[in-house]
Amino acid sequence: MLLGLVLHAGMPYHPGMAGFWPSDPKSSRVIQIIFDFIHIWRMPLFFILSGFFANLMVTRKSWKAWWWNRLLRIGLPMVIFLPLMSLTIPWIFKYGFSGEFDFFYSLRSPLFPYHLWFLWHLIIFALFTILLRGASLLSAKMLNFALQVQLGFVQRGSARIKSLFVKMFFRPKIPIGFISLCLFVNIPSWGELIYNPLASGLYFVFGYALYGNSSLLSSMISHWSTYLIIALLMFIVHAVLVIADSWVGRDEADLEGLSELVKYTIKVSCATIFSFGFIGLAESRFREFNKTFRFISDGSYWMYLVHLPIVALISFSMFDWQIPVIVKYLFAIGLTSVISLTTYKYFVRNTAIGLLLNGRRYPFKAEEGA
Repeated sequence: MLLGLVLHAGMPYHPGMAGFWPSDPKSSRVIQIIFDFIHIWRMPLFFILSGFFANLMVTRKSWKAWWWNRLLRIGLPMVIFLPLMSLTIPWIFKYGFSGEFDFFYSLRSPLFPYHLWFLWHLIIFALFTILLRGASLLSAKMLNFALQVQLGFVQRGSARIKSLFVKMFFRPKIPIGFISLCLFVNIPSWGELIYNPLASGLYFVFGYALYGNSSLLSSMISHWSTYLIIALLMFIVHAVLVIADSWVGRDEADLEGLSELVKYTIKVSCATIFSFGFIGLAESRFREFNKTFRFISDGSYWMYLVHLPIVALISFSMFDWQIPVIVKYLFAIGLTSVISLTTYKYFVRNTAIGLLLNGRRYPFKAEEGA
């Protein structure tokens, strides 16, 4: 969640964002590499974790409890924060493009409300499971006992197919099957999840299946360093290709197409391999309770919801400053973090808003684990 702040702070200095995002007169290859590195795995990992904890709640409580949780934690915040974003972001971005202050309210792009697009995806997943669950219960009631007996062999066959599918696409150590499926599903949006709920849903389903899959989780924990090394090496190749494409003109369409295909393959592969590595790293090295991390973690949802107008206004205000770009970048991240965390601590954490975003906070118990 918090890395979204780092990404949005770097977009004015990313050479590839000019025209789409208000841009500083000077760009930075270093910030571009940082941006691309985070962007390549952040949202796939987010949806994997979302699916994992969805299964955890369904298993420990019920489907209804999870649906109610999604309504309170996602649906209601969207209703509240969408008007606030429409009140701030349009005029701030106009200021970034033109340098002129002109306060106005706009509901532009209501389908993807700026940085809250992933909440739309999570709502879609919840609605889909409601429909799927309802259809399943309805069909079960319609089938009489005799028909169920007759279809027993079909159910046994379905169980075998399901087992084969799990072995192929959720195989420990080498997730070749799942990566191949991701490569196929991501084709329509060329790896960008914001335009492809089916692709983000695939990561969500993977995370849902990960809960209870002890062999796969154990493999992540045991081989996290291997996953990260492989993914880093692949990302280095991706970064070299991106920079080389910007330096060298592509006169031949076939060569350009080959380069894009290689970058796409690496990008989608890294999304899964980095996710495996970071999940394994967290489970292996960061299981102990830490009061500071707990506070930042609790505040991350609030910080993400409110950070975009803050970091955008700070970044755009520095376009004329004659200081190094990297200093502007770090200053925007630092000041936005301080403002967001301070408002969370004094105006959100112990209020109804904090209860809405994070639910009731319980004291940590060492025997229950981190």
